[in-house]
Amino acid sequence: MCAVKQADKSYIAVMGKIFGVLERLVEMGTAQGLPFSEIAKGLPFSRTTIHRVLYSLGKLGYVEKSETGAYRVTRKFRDLTGQGVPFHLQTVSKPVMQTLLTRHAETVNLGSLDGGQVSYIDVVQSPSALRIAAFPGDRNPVHSTALGKAILAFLPDSRRSAILREYPLIRKTPRTITQLTYFLEHLLAVRDQRVALDVEENVTGVTCVAAPIFDQTGRVIAAFSISGPATRMNIKLNAIKIDVRAAASTVTRRLSPPRSVAAPPDRNSPASIAAS
Repeated sequence: MCAVKQADKSYIAVMGKIFGVLERLVEMGTAQGLPFSEIAKGLPFSRTTIHRVLYSLGKLGYVEKSETGAYRVTRKFRDLTGQGVPFHLQTVSKPVMQTLLTRHAETVNLGSLDGGQVSYIDVVQSPSALRIAAFPGDRNPVHSTALGKAILAFLPDSRRSAILREYPLIRKTPRTITQLTYFLEHLLAVRDQRVALDVEENVTGVTCVAAPIFDQTGRVIAAFSISGPATRMNIKLNAIKIDVRAAASTVTRRLSPPRSVAAPPDRNSPASIAAS
């Protein structure tokens, strides 16, 4: 925690309190948040001061209160510190999403990890009357969605394990994977193929295909997915897998990763997606 051992006229004392609270949240907090009692326990400030700091950070959008009353940093804070997605990800991704929509006429999603769930950043809806509707800001579990699995497979082991400890593999449909050992083996296959499937695991009758997107350091930051009714998706599954993987690789390259960490190009990548 920040501390100043001697008087310094240029030092703004309240900044030490603000960053002290933030450091406590980042170092000790979990995806579900940190109770106020745990925040206060590790800080040399009055409870009133800590309450005021948390309130102010909340008003600024850097801290939020969970349903259980625990505090956690927000995506806005993670974006500011480089822990979130690049600010231009949505701009870079939009034309690629439009190309996927044109090619397959199914809903295209861009999502990232927020806490221990998948949060939808952008959605391009299918023109079909029978479509899978999702909206920016919607959240879903990581274990039952293709978006979630595509991201989870490439997280550091410690972070993946922490998420799976906090968020149990609840059964969403009869096809949801709920056995941890099998789920981890499933993620190894996702990592090897760079594509994840949700075959009626989150919603009965819906199939989804996703692929990971990486930043310039090689860190997984988001994923693309195409979702639609299983009756339509299953007959074109192989083509969708190729296209979604190619689309994710295209955006990864446009985010300028070094060659050593760039997602390898898909040899079967459609030229229209690579050039979109």
